[in-house]
Amino acid sequence: MHVMGRFAASGTERQLAGTMLAAVREGAWEPTLCVLRPGEPYAQEMAAAGIPLVELSGRDADPRRLASLRRVLTSGRYDVVHSSLHGANALTRLSLLGSSRPPVVVSERRVEDWRSRPARALDRALRPLTDQWIGNSEDVGDFVVRAHGAPPERVHVIRNGIDAGVFHPGPRRPGARSGPVRIGSVGRLIPVKGFDVLVGAARRLVTELDAEFVVVGQGPERAALEQQAAGLPVSFPGPLHEPAAVADFLRTLDVFVLPSRSEGLPNAVLEAAACGLPVVSTRAPGIEGAAAGAVLVPPDDAEALAGALRAQVLDPVPARPLGVQSFEAVARAHRDVFAAAAARRSS
Repeated sequence: MHVMGRFAASGTERQLAGTMLAAVREGAWEPTLCVLRPGEPYAQEMAAAGIPLVELSGRDADPRRLASLRRVLTSGRYDVVHSSLHGANALTRLSLLGSSRPPVVVSERRVEDWRSRPARALDRALRPLTDQWIGNSEDVGDFVVRAHGAPPERVHVIRNGIDAGVFHPGPRRPGARSGPVRIGSVGRLIPVKGFDVLVGAARRLVTELDAEFVVVGQGPERAALEQQAAGLPVSFPGPLHEPAAVADFLRTLDVFVLPSRSEGLPNAVLEAAACGLPVVSTRAPGIEGAAAGAVLVPPDDAEALAGALRAQVLDPVPARPLGVQSFEAVARAHRDVFAAAAARRSS
């Protein structure tokens, strides 16, 4: 059973989707998806693809929601429970307090601890209910040991997967090189992604480059970003759910940019580099090991970001993804971690 709070078409969700579908193809395990926020279109797409879906409603602190989750997870139908990201990680383990529980695997995707002191204390208190941890980069694995107090021998690094049949350099879509230079990004519209800094960089470049900026994604910051970008050639057209649609979008770009303040291991940079794009990104934790040839600048520095974008437009240098693997390999690695969790629980 895979538990997530939300299931929008964002990085972690797309990684889990690719891994579950590969697990079915490989016969590695039989996945079921449990979503704590019902009605997400991407979750419905997983159900349409044949992944059994359980949707639970209610507020995070609602005891009835915890009770419902507990009933699902302790029904005896699931050999291992795998949760992803901090909210689902906490709720999953809270729901299993005092029960005869299945093995639990927790996945993290961060390298900085911005949680409140009570949330950190809760996480450490729930550590005995965790059999194994997964991070998607060495930096994330180190964070899990440091912030969660996880034993290093039970922390596993499984780098993100890429479908090389989808994310590749070409052919570029018709018209990709006509008109203004296209600079683009993919990501959730939330503060940590730093798209406000990209708007600041666009403001600096608009008088010297014939360029347009396109950011694909959804999130609570969309209205504020659109207001900040008013009058600039910056657009926020919304999310793309299908990997093929993301790849098609990337191949319309001349330069890819990711202005994040922090990342675990950014899918967007890996996918852009796999498509052969020049990449400009921030030198934030979790990003430096993503792509060779990427131009890195300090976070929260619109002037430096503008300078790097200018350089890549005038003299583009394609990036190359580092350490990527197929989703089938990712699924096999997860299967091994799940087996280790089951063995520890039964010992």
